[in-house]
Amino acid sequence: MNGNGSPTTTFIGLYSAWKIDGNHSGVAVLQGNSSGVQVAALSEDLCSQADVLAFLREHMRDETVLAIDCSLVVSNRTGQRPCERQVASAFDRYHASCHTTNKGRLYWEAGPRLVRSLARLGFMHGLPLESAKRRRGCWLIEAYPHPAMVQLFGLDRILKYKKGRIGQRKAGLAELARSISTLSGLEPNAQLGGLLGRSLVDLRGETLKRHEDTLDVVFCAYLAWHCWRWGERRNEVFGDLSTGYIVVPRAT
Repeated sequence: MNGNGSPTTTFIGLYSAWKIDGNHSGVAVLQGNSSGVQVAALSEDLCSQADVLAFLREHMRDETVLAIDCSLVVSNRTGQRPCERQVASAFDRYHASCHTTNKGRLYWEAGPRLVRSLARLGFMHGLPLESAKRRRGCWLIEAYPHPAMVQLFGLDRILKYKKGRIGQRKAGLAELARSISTLSGLEPNAQLGGLLGRSLVDLRGETLKRHEDTLDVVFCAYLAWHCWRWGERRNEVFGDLSTGYIVVPRAT
């Protein structure tokens, strides 16, 4: 229970690397209720699906919502998933189109395989959104940070922190940290302050990438809370369970 007497729910954000066995994945855990959430745990050195699942088992509770930045449902053999085309139609002008996922791409099965493993832990897809608001139990959604940031931060273009020269990436990461600090309902604490206030001066290569991953998963965990807190009122789904879907917040 928290200070206002409401039960605490766990909200987890997961960035799953395309090559989940070998590359770094990140996880962030928030806890709270409809009034707000705080950072409870941040992962380090998760470089396999087994590592990811072990971290999730440690931190999940009976009431847990998981937002995953990874293609979770893939049925198309070529081209883009329908949800990726729909997101591109809505957000291409913000430079927030999706990467292409199909069964011809290397590591395409990482997301579906992860979903099957999560089902054994009790996680089910959180659709339809009509039943997402304060839904009980353990459930998951696919999220994609770029269009979500456009909506929640009121951006004209996505934050450029994933590609480009190192100075440009660091400037984008600094702006991302500042923007995360403004999210309504994300309450400050020591862990969040340490992450958002971290100096980027000496970060290079893998350490910079892992810092990027950590900011991404804190944002994804917030998206899990946002979906649980507001359901279809402030979220929409592109696509469906049969061909793949992405949940994106509505502009406020």
